[in-house]
Amino acid sequence: MAGDLPPPGGRAASLARAAARLTTPWTYLGILGSLQLAVLWMLRGHFGVWLPILAAAGLIAVLAFITVSRERWRLKLWSVAALSAFTAIGPALFEIIERPRVGLTVEHDGMLQVESAIDRVLHGLPIYGVDWAGTPMASVPWGLTNGPNPALHHLAYLPLTVLAGVPLRLLTDALGLPFDYRLVLVGFVLLGLLAIAALPLSAQRRIMLMTVLFVSPLITLYLWSGRNDIEFLAMLLLSLALLARGRPILSAGALGIAVALKPFAWPAVPLLLIVLMLRWRDRHDRRELAVSLLSLIAPSAITILPFFFANPHAFYTDVVLYTSGGVPDAYPIEGYGFAELLYNARVIASRSDAFPSALFQLAAMSPILWLAGRALLRRATARRWMAGYTSLLLAFCFFARFFNDNYVAVVIALALCLPPLATTNLMSPAALQPRRLAA
Repeated sequence: MAGDLPPPGGRAASLARAAARLTTPWTYLGILGSLQLAVLWMLRGHFGVWLPILAAAGLIAVLAFITVSRERWRLKLWSVAALSAFTAIGPALFEIIERPRVGLTVEHDGMLQVESAIDRVLHGLPIYGVDWAGTPMASVPWGLTNGPNPALHHLAYLPLTVLAGVPLRLLTDALGLPFDYRLVLVGFVLLGLLAIAALPLSAQRRIMLMTVLFVSPLITLYLWSGRNDIEFLAMLLLSLALLARGRPILSAGALGIAVALKPFAWPAVPLLLIVLMLRWRDRHDRRELAVSLLSLIAPSAITILPFFFANPHAFYTDVVLYTSGGVPDAYPIEGYGFAELLYNARVIASRSDAFPSALFQLAAMSPILWLAGRALLRRATARRWMAGYTSLLLAFCFFARFFNDNYVAVVIALALCLPPLATTNLMSPAALQPRRLAA
């Protein structure tokens, strides 16, 4: 029966061909776009039928354009960018417009808390160590643990998340319009689209990246309710685009802003430092290295230190102890991580119990960082950089106290970004020389 056996390498070649067929703009748009349409259609009782109908028409038109024409990829890219903006921003704008009329519906409690914190900042009031029981956040139902939502006594968000909304709040006040924090998130969506457009990749690959983040429910479903993951994701993508374009100082600044927005960006810091070290080895540019490090540190120092020094105990309790289990009313154990597994196995008796998440995170992330660092030292590509970051983020989230559904979606989305990033070399001669951010 030797003739029935596949030729040597035949199975591997078949798998490679199957993988290649799955990682095309058409496949990404067809699969992820269909999931987006399915979610919009399931929510038609809330959004109405016009949003899913228009999104479906746009998706079909773009897929037909990609199928019929083998060229004009720049025009296809802008078509997908327009579709991305519509499917990501359209439902968010619908929520913003309808909120004054119908009140709170799908709004995330964290978004409501940030809006109240912005109001306190504008009135010169503290935002850490504050009781939020008298704010709109208190009206959001809570059933994970007995008693009220513990977040009513803690603000877990870093100051820049709040400060990012101040300019728009001042603008809406001046125009006599109601403020909704999703206006800030819409701005970061547009920034994320620009960051993808700036990546030195083919139009086909940039189409796939746009699809993952903005024509699929992985990120947008949570964006519509006001969760702020798009903020650090947009800055992370911008940092990678600037690094690939030979702008290390601006790249470090963008990553510094991402870190100041959300701790999820921290795992990218050692990976950036490795690339900066490689650039130093090749160029011996002291100014570039020093200013890059300053740009990385400055956003957190400027935004965090004033609030920390105003009340160190309150800041540390809200931002660190509340999320890590260091206070009696810490954020409860939940989600899809290791702590939830221990809780279900009765190893942890209560969702409010302490759990040494930092030890497990360190144990899991250390070997990943070692492997990712070695891979970058051998060849510093955008894919290896993102693969290292995604693996570190997965370990960080899985062994954290809680691993929520939107965190799972972020990790999956970043994993789907790996094929389009291909082998863009962060240390190529072009990347070593600053260039204009032309698409």
